[in-house]
Amino acid sequence: MNDQDFILLIEQYLDGSISAAGRRALSDTVQADPERRRLFEGQARQHVRLHAQTSRVDFTESQRVAVMVMDVAEKEHPSHFIDTLKNQTVRERLNAIARGLRAPRGSGPNRYARFALLRLFGPATLSLVLNLAVILLLIFLTKPEVLFPDHTDYGPIVDLAPPMPGLQTPDGPPESPAVKPPDATVAGPGGGADSGLKTTIPRSPWDDSMPGAPTESGTLTPVAGLALPEPLTPVALLAPFAGSAPGFRNLPESLAGRTPEGRRKAIAASDGNLHTERAVITALDWLRSHQQDDGSWAGQEPAAMTGLALLAFLAHGELPASPEFGPAVRKGLDYLLNHQDAAGVFSKNVYAHAIATYAVAEAATLTHHMGLHDAMERAVVPIVAGQQRDGSYDYNYAQDVRFDTSVTGWQIQALKAAKLAGCSNPSLGPALDRCVRFLKTEAFAGDGSGFVYTGSPGAQPASGATWTMTGVGTLSLQLLDQAHAPQTRAGLKALDDITFAWPSVAGGKPRVYGDYYVTQAKFQQNNKSVWHAWNQRLQQVLLAQQKSDGHWEGGDYDQGSHVYTTTLCTLMLEVYYRYLPTYGVATNVLTTASSGSDDVGVRVH
Repeated sequence: MNDQDFILLIEQYLDGSISAAGRRALSDTVQADPERRRLFEGQARQHVRLHAQTSRVDFTESQRVAVMVMDVAEKEHPSHFIDTLKNQTVRERLNAIARGLRAPRGSGPNRYARFALLRLFGPATLSLVLNLAVILLLIFLTKPEVLFPDHTDYGPIVDLAPPMPGLQTPDGPPESPAVKPPDATVAGPGGGADSGLKTTIPRSPWDDSMPGAPTESGTLTPVAGLALPEPLTPVALLAPFAGSAPGFRNLPESLAGRTPEGRRKAIAASDGNLHTERAVITALDWLRSHQQDDGSWAGQEPAAMTGLALLAFLAHGELPASPEFGPAVRKGLDYLLNHQDAAGVFSKNVYAHAIATYAVAEAATLTHHMGLHDAMERAVVPIVAGQQRDGSYDYNYAQDVRFDTSVTGWQIQALKAAKLAGCSNPSLGPALDRCVRFLKTEAFAGDGSGFVYTGSPGAQPASGATWTMTGVGTLSLQLLDQAHAPQTRAGLKALDDITFAWPSVAGGKPRVYGDYYVTQAKFQQNNKSVWHAWNQRLQQVLLAQQKSDGHWEGGDYDQGSHVYTTTLCTLMLEVYYRYLPTYGVATNVLTTASSGSDDVGVRVH
C-alpha cells in the first residue's frame, strides 16, 4: 500500500465512510508499520482540532476520536488499538471494559477501561453535568424559547433600533406566488423618449416633461398626482439612528454604511433623508409580515425572492440577532441553507441561484458565521464552472450558444459579494477577470452607445445597446473597479438622459429592474449634480407610490406577490449606505488579469 492510499484510508476512517475491507487494511498497516502508526496519530489529532473549531458539540464523535487518539499516543498493546478501529457494538464495548479492568495496570486495555469509566463517572463529567444543569435552569427561567430553537444559531451580531412607531402591518398573506426574472422570451426591443437607447423591458411610454423636477434649492416639488408623506414627528426622527452595533467588525470599507452610525453619516452625505429611511423601515416591516412559514418569500422562484428580501434586510444592517427583524433574517437564511443541494446549488434557475448566493455571501461577510461561509463557498463553484470561455453567462449555464448580459450581471454581483466574504476558491479571481474582459469587448456595442442584451460568444455586436443593459454593464464594471474604463464612462454618458419615472399610462409597468441598476450606477458615479437630479426624482416617485402598509406593486416582472417590486424599490432607497462609493481605491483584495492588457485588472473591495 502506497502512502497516498494509506492517507485516503485515514481520511475515510475519520469521516466515517471507510468500508469493512478498508478498515481491515488500515488495522493491518498500523499494526505492522510504526511510522504509519505515527502518521495516523498526527492525522487523528488534526481531525480533533479541526472538529473542535468548526463543528457543533458532538459528544459521540468527540469521544470516539478521543479514545482512538489516546490509545495511539500511549500504545503498549497494539492488539487493543486494532480493536478500536473496528465497529464495536455496545456489548463488545462493555466486554472490552470488563477485560480491561482485569488486565495488568498500565496496559492499553486497562487504560481504555479506566478512561471509559472516568468519562461516565469521573469528577469532570459530574462537574459538567452540574454546570449544564445550572445553565439550563437559568435559561429556562429567563428565556424558555432558547431551549427549543428552530433555526441555525448565527450568534450575537448586532443590536439595531426597532422600526419607527406607527407602522401599519397588512392583515393577509401575499396575493400570488408568481414572479419571473427577466429572460429572452419576455424581453423585446422598444423605444424610449428619454434616451436614444432601446429598452428590453416591455412598458408603456412615459412623459419626461411631467412636473416635479428638482429645484435649485434641492427641495422636493410635487409631481402631478403624487402626494408626498407628511413631515415626521420629532420622536420618529431619531428612531432609525438609535442603537449601536458591537457585532460589526472587520467590515470592508464599502460596507461601512451598514452600521447605525455609518448609515446616519451616509444618508446625510448622499442626500437621503428621514422620509426615505421611514419608507425603508416600513417596507422591511411589510416583508417581515409577508414571510412564509418555511422562511421564504412568495414568488415564481422562492430562492430569488428570498435572496432579494434578505439583501434588503442586510443592506439596512439587519442581521440574525437584530431585535426586530432578526428572526425574519434568520428564517430566510435557514430556508436557503436548507434548500442548497449537495452541488452547492440553491435553484436550477441561474438568476435565483446567483441572487441567493449574493445574499448568503453578504450575510457571511457581516456575521463571520462559518456555516454561511461554507454555503457561500459551495455556491460559488457552479457559478465559476458555468462561466463561458469569453467570460459571459447564459441561461442554465449553457456553453458557447449565446451570451446574456442580464444573467451575467447577477453572477458578477454574486461573485463580487463572495470576494468580499473572503471566498477561497482559486478560480474566483480568473473568473472575475474574464467578466471584465467580456463586458469591455463583447457586451459593449461596437458603436459605443452602451451595453447590449445578448449576442454570440466571442463576437462584439455592432449596435443594439439598451438602457437597461447599459445600467447592468456600467454597474458591473464599477463593482469590479473599472470606474474609469472608457466603457464605463460611455455607459454613464448614455444614461445621462434616462429619467426616473413611474408609468401612469393604463397597462404600463414600472421599470424597476432597470432602475435598480441605473440608480446604483449613478450613485457610484460620484457626480453630485448627476446624482442630485436622479435622486430627487427617485425620492418623490417612490415615496408617493409606496402603499400605506409599506409595499410597492406592479413592477415590470412582478407577477402578483409584490415581493419583487418591493425589494427592488427598497434596495434603491437603501443606495445611500448599501455600498459606499469607494471602488476607485483598492483597499482590500487585488486580482490581476490572467492575460492581456493591464486595462482589465480587477480590484474588488
